[in-house]
Parts: sequence; structure tokens; C-alpha cells
Amino acid sequence: MNFLRSFFHLSVIFVFMAIPGIVFSSPTKVPLALLINIDGDVSISKDGHKFFPVNTKERFILDGHHIQTGANGKGTIVFLQQDNMCEIQPDSHIEILNGYIKKVTGKFKDLESSEKVLEDIDREYLQAMKYTICRKSSRKKDKIDVKLPKSTSICKEFPLLIWENCGEEYSYRLTIGNNKYDVPASKGNVVRFSLPDVKPGEYEYGVEVLKDGEIIYKPKRTKTLKVLSGDSIKSLLTAKGLIDKKVQGNLLLLGMRLEQNDIGGAAYDAYERYFNDHPGENEMRPFMIRACHNLKLKDLKMDQVELFSPEGAGGRGLSR
Repeated sequence: MNFLRSFFHLSVIFVFMAIPGIVFSSPTKVPLALLINIDGDVSISKDGHKFFPVNTKERFILDGHHIQTGANGKGTIVFLQQDNMCEIQPDSHIEILNGYIKKVTGKFKDLESSEKVLEDIDREYLQAMKYTICRKSSRKKDKIDVKLPKSTSICKEFPLLIWENCGEEYSYRLTIGNNKYDVPASKGNVVRFSLPDVKPGEYEYGVEVLKDGEIIYKPKRTKTLKVLSGDSIKSLLTAKGLIDKKVQGNLLLLGMRLEQNDIGGAAYDAYERYFNDHPGENEMRPFMIRACHNLKLKDLKMDQVELFSPEGAGGRGLSR
């Protein structure tokens, strides 16, 4: 069967020297497939011995992982390198080893083309890995300011801007070009603001912090906001349509495509929603860590790194 032919061989080993004060994450695996349409008894293992049930509607499959179905279990496997998808049927067991799909037992059925919906996920995963190593630092709350990326983008379909919240007692004033927007206080870790319709183009923007109506922080320099439209987001909208069609609107893939277009706020939001639904899938957190880094969400980035580190479940390979 076509699905038993080999993937392009991909095995990358990260080696990090022990440096005091550094949080380390050094998995040797990359995502090679996505398991969707999960129904019945389906479980996954990092070594073929200890299996954990898959309790979510989808699960990314890393190199070296095993998939096993029970008497009533089945699912659809979307491959990274191979064009066609396949259905793993009841009482089956496969292994993904060093970039190859290996049949162990059971029955499989070839399905239609995946249309390369997972394209770039291995490369993007490896690129995001560099953000999983960062120096621990004390979290100082006495200094009130708002860190923003040097440049970020939005579009009509994804108008969300995000920055780190200074505290529940603070409100904000967002300036974009000649327009000002009052943003109320928030209880969350981040402040979210969906920008009303703005003419496509490039603008200077910044965020002031207010307490009891008085400005207590003004940025020294403005940043750049690009409002995209038309041809500049055509490939993004095509990719979103493919994600909706082939993999049930997978939010992690959507976040990755948004990041590829520098739409950081919506990417963070997509990743956050994905991990709210998949809290144990820590091996995929490099994407969330990179999004936090790019948006200057320092504290949230450290929280995500700690989940992914050798002390967290992600560093052990497979988490529940």
C-alpha cells in the first residue's frame, strides 16, 4: 500500500551544553503526521510499550510514536511527506520510526490526497525549537510598561492585537496612526483588542498605560503595524480553507500559517485555544513558545518553556 512507503528520512538531534541558569528542552523528534477523526479506543505510545488513550479529537504524531486501535477504534492519519492519507482500522498497530511508517499489525485503508496540508510543519517546528531555551530571570512587577514587537500584522479576517497585561487595575490607550482606542482593564494574562476596520497600509502604533484615568506609561518609540489585504493574504486564506477541509480546522496548523504571515496576535490566540483543548500535548509547545517570544510576552513564554522543559511532561517525550 502507498501509505507503507517511506517518508523522507528526517532525524535531527539537538545537543545543548549544561549552562547554569538555563532551562533546557532537547527532544530529538519532529511531527511527521496528524491523527484525526479519532473514534473509539485509540491510544498512543512513544516506545510501543506504555500506551495512553487519546482523549482529544486530534493528535500530532512525532517520530518514534506508535498508534494502536482497539476493537472499536479507528482514525485517519494525515502524513507530512506522503500525499495520500490513510485510515487505521480496528485492532491495528503502526509505528513511525526515523521518518518511516512501519506496519506492525492490522488493517489500513488508503484515502484521498492530503494536498500537503502539513507542509512545513517539521521545518517550522525545528525553527521554533530555538526559543525553548531561555535564561531564568526574576519576574519584576514594579516596572509598568508594555513591550510590543518591532513589527506585526493584522487583516480584516484576523484583526486581533495582543500585549502582556500590567494588572487588573490598569487600562490602556492604543494609538494607530492618527486614531486612538481606549482599551478597558483586563483580568487575563494578556490584553486582547480586535481592531475595527482600518484601511490597509502601514502605520505607527503604540500602547499607553493608564491608572484611574491618568497616563502612567508612554512608549518612547512607536512600532509598526501592517494591515494586510488582497493578494498579501491570498495564500493565507487558501491555507485556512485547506486546513478546514482536510483537518477539521486544526488550530495549531492555523496558528503556524498565521505566524508565516506575521499575524502574531491571531496566531497566539489559535495556539492558546489549541492547548486549552490539548493541555497534555506538551511536545508541540515550541509553537506557542515562539509566538510568546515574538509578541514580547516574557512571563507567558517562561510558563510555556517550563511545561516543555525536561522537568515538564514535554521533555519526557509523550505526555497525557
